[in-house]
Amino acid sequence: MKTIQQITQKQRAEEEWTARYGHVRPTVSTDNRGKKFIAIGSRIEASERWKFIPDFLLDYVPHVFGKDWWDAEVGKPEPERHPLFQWRTACYRQKQAAGPGDKVAVRPDGMALAYLSFAFNLFAIEDNSRLDDLLLQRLKHPEQFQGALHEVFAEATCLRAGFKIEKEDENDRAMRHAEFTATHKMTDEMFSVEAKSKHRAGVLGQAGRPQPHEKLKLQFGHLINDAAAKNPKHPLVIFLDTNLPFRSAHHVYGNDPAVPSRYIRGFCDRVRREHGDKYPFAMLVLTNTPSHYGLPEEQPSPNHVHAMMTEPPGTNRRNALQALYDAVPLHGNIPNEFPDF
Repeated sequence: MKTIQQITQKQRAEEEWTARYGHVRPTVSTDNRGKKFIAIGSRIEASERWKFIPDFLLDYVPHVFGKDWWDAEVGKPEPERHPLFQWRTACYRQKQAAGPGDKVAVRPDGMALAYLSFAFNLFAIEDNSRLDDLLLQRLKHPEQFQGALHEVFAEATCLRAGFKIEKEDENDRAMRHAEFTATHKMTDEMFSVEAKSKHRAGVLGQAGRPQPHEKLKLQFGHLINDAAAKNPKHPLVIFLDTNLPFRSAHHVYGNDPAVPSRYIRGFCDRVRREHGDKYPFAMLVLTNTPSHYGLPEEQPSPNHVHAMMTEPPGTNRRNALQALYDAVPLHGNIPNEFPDF
């Protein structure tokens, strides 16, 4: 029988996990005969190499994507390899540079952080039994990877915020569909969620050569319009990835995430005017995670985020949206130790 002290310690550990990683299930694992066994949704994987969670995440994506896909990437010239393969290579490079040891502190560079963040997001989705084959196939395809990557971010953020997710029926051709429906477990408020990401030549698997940073276009209105044109069943939440290097993003977002910059104020005003002086969304989440722009061994630049909620305070809908807002900055928090509670 557990003592009151043990129960209190368990509750405190669970609260600390939720504060740092959100409402995703703590990693369920056990040790047996020199191996670490990890539960992932309805299946179990094991390895003797997994001392810490990043060790597991290094192997997780290749296992999910499949050996044939991974072997095909190995056979390609390095510049032609999938972004995920290049990010994972950066993880191994940093791990090897750290040298041997049971526990070595490594601060990931931009590409390594991009990989670990993605892998942990994807793990959270599968662990909640939400990983479908269509999303997986899009992630594998270089030209579709960017959009699927941002959808993974949006799904994982909703899970961290305490939402459950249901994909819409894409076989229903009578109407266009949002990415998924998210229902807040505490309030039962339902939202249609759209994930939009700005494509840029030569970045995140897109064809062409990267443009000079000073020439990057800062036009995002068409992405808002495309999401709104789907006429979703529920109040619309749009996750919009501006996909900019840090300095360009700083110009867009400004210094204080709580205060909209001059650019964002002008952008939101234009969106409202184009939609009959009414915002077409319940919440717009603008994010910029520039880690993939970093050079090898270069420390990752900070993320930018700005969210706008059109629902007035004091309602269940606003409370649900606030939970979503609070979960956005948790992206990039990667646990190291396997929890023992």
